Amino acid sequence: MPKEQFETHEVICINSAGTHKIVYSDWGHSNPNIIVCIHGLTGNGHDFDYLAPTLVSRGYRVIAIDLAGRGRSDFLSNPMDYNYTQYHQDIMAVLDSLGLNKPNSIDWLGISLGGLLGISIAGMQDSPIKRMIINDVGPEIPEKSLKLIYYIIRKLFKFKDINALETRMRKTRGLSWGPITDEQWQYMARHNYRNLPPSLLSKRKQITYAYDNKIAVIFKKTPIGGHNLWDYWSNITCPVLVLRGGKSLILPVEILERMKDTATNFQMDTHEFADCGHVPSLMAPDQIKVVSDWLDKS
Repeated sequence: MPKEQFETHEVICINSAGTHKIVYSDWGHSNPNIIVCIHGLTGNGHDFDYLAPTLVSRGYRVIAIDLAGRGRSDFLSNPMDYNYTQYHQDIMAVLDSLGLNKPNSIDWLGISLGGLLGISIAGMQDSPIKRMIINDVGPEIPEKSLKLIYYIIRKLFKFKDINALETRMRKTRGLSWGPITDEQWQYMARHNYRNLPPSLLSKRKQITYAYDNKIAVIFKKTPIGGHNLWDYWSNITCPVLVLRGGKSLILPVEILERMKDTATNFQMDTHEFADCGHVPSLMAPDQIKVVSDWLDKS
């Protein structure tokens, strides 16, 4: 189990209805190399807790952000604010607060949605990203997979306790994350739940996942991942490592091959974890080693 030796900080950001709090974990505060870690659609910054200690030991300061509507950050009152523009604004607000807003200031590690945000930011002029790792995602996601994601996230799942939530995590994410130990499942369950207020029908305490299921509202209209990011991809100039789960439906082989063909302005490396789908957890030792070795060598 990772020792939670990080500082927790927050930044106040602006949305269409007012302000909200963005929370992030700050590992290895005194280390010189900065890597910003952004989780997937329903994850949070704790998804990097097993990876972060290794990166800290290699000289990295790890900034793991909870996007709005996830984990420790505030949920947004207007669900239409769960969009690229808002995520970009929030991330840049965190970087501004840390003085990391200049070109080539940071490395980037993005899981799924975090990879999409990385592509769009790295493809901008004077991007703060100098190297990037994206985990099981490309500049587009197949429409069939987007529909499946919407079908899953729109529901508010309710559980009587953390053990019940962990059981479902094992049955669902266990099909795609790759090797996960019992200790890791228990740890992730503890950091992926939130309490629900008592309902009129039941006064029993219930919990649900630590994300706002209202992220599905905008997802139905303009799904995250439905945007075509190929133009941003072609504008990237920094080295990129693309990780893929061998069984992934989010990053099929044909999209990965197109990424290779169009990576004309930058070095693109790839690594496939054959025993994973979407997404490799980045908690298994071999997965952590691939990430840390690439950062050391690239």
